[in-house]
Amino acid sequence: MGVTRSGYHAWEQRLPSLHAQADARLQIELCACHAAHRGRYGAPRLHAELRAHGHRHSRKRIARLLRHAGFTTED
Repeated sequence: MGVTRSGYHAWEQRLPSLHAQADARLQIELCACHAAHRGRYGAPRLHAELRAHGHRHSRKRIARLLRHAGFTTED
């Protein structure tokens, strides 16, 4: 793989990036919002809902996080 042993272990011990941490927090909020609407809201409606509450994220990011959480979305 062309990676040194020490480099691999340094990567393994590294904390998640700030973007990954923000995604994790947003995914928790999305799952709660999705459940509050009985699983009927997809990415476009959840994006609008979060936008109304002052969050600024793209619809594609919302859709990606919903897919990773196991919810199907319409793009």
